[in-house]
Amino acid sequence: MSLLSLSGVGHAYLGRTVLEDITLSIAPGELVALVGPSGCGKSTLAHVAAGLLVPRTGQIARSYNRHAMIFQEPRLMPWATAAQNIGFALRLTGLPRNQRKARITEAAERVALEKDDLRKYPSELSGGMKQRVAIARALSVRPDFIFFDEPFTALDVALRRRMQDLVIRICADDQVSGLFITHDLFEAARLADRIAVLDTKGQGLPGERRPPGAPQDRSDRAMFDWVQSAMQSDPLFRHIHDVDERRLA
Repeated sequence: MSLLSLSGVGHAYLGRTVLEDITLSIAPGELVALVGPSGCGKSTLAHVAAGLLVPRTGQIARSYNRHAMIFQEPRLMPWATAAQNIGFALRLTGLPRNQRKARITEAAERVALEKDDLRKYPSELSGGMKQRVAIARALSVRPDFIFFDEPFTALDVALRRRMQDLVIRICADDQVSGLFITHDLFEAARLADRIAVLDTKGQGLPGERRPPGAPQDRSDRAMFDWVQSAMQSDPLFRHIHDVDERRLA
């Protein structure tokens, strides 16, 4: 059984094909990382899979109950407090107002936000705190599937690690499935049960790999060694750091 299944999916912008023949499935409790060079269509694929864009070809089957999405930018409403930003997602689900406060508090605690943090506006929060609010907003609707669209790219190394640890814990504790978009192979190796590689021109998925062990049990040293070996000797990862400026235009 798959919670998300893509079969022969393709997409185009202004007549230009950016994705073609994408087939991928994600099982319950599985986090799949999608890697590939900048401009190859990773984020576009996530948006298509999540229903934000309509595919030109192919079929998408979603068997989860509810999904959430975390973007590269936190995308917080600047006029709303952190608590109000988290609660906005609950309003969209139709949750009664008298139940929202408890749900906001629950989600905030999951990402280590304190009461004082919830009263602050985005302009008063650091980059890491803004991303915690964005994650809490996603968790507040209790999704069983999360799309992560390069959510930690703009953070420094220490913050990125803390956010990665948070994702590992959430997925392990709640058995949340997800698709994690990243250009960083080490991040993919830390987080994902399985790593899929998108072709440099978005023409299918040429292969996938499974890092050893479960994400919550992996050591940084083991993953560093695995990534170094993969980059040096595995042809599947040969082009994941290439950049095609024309496709980024």
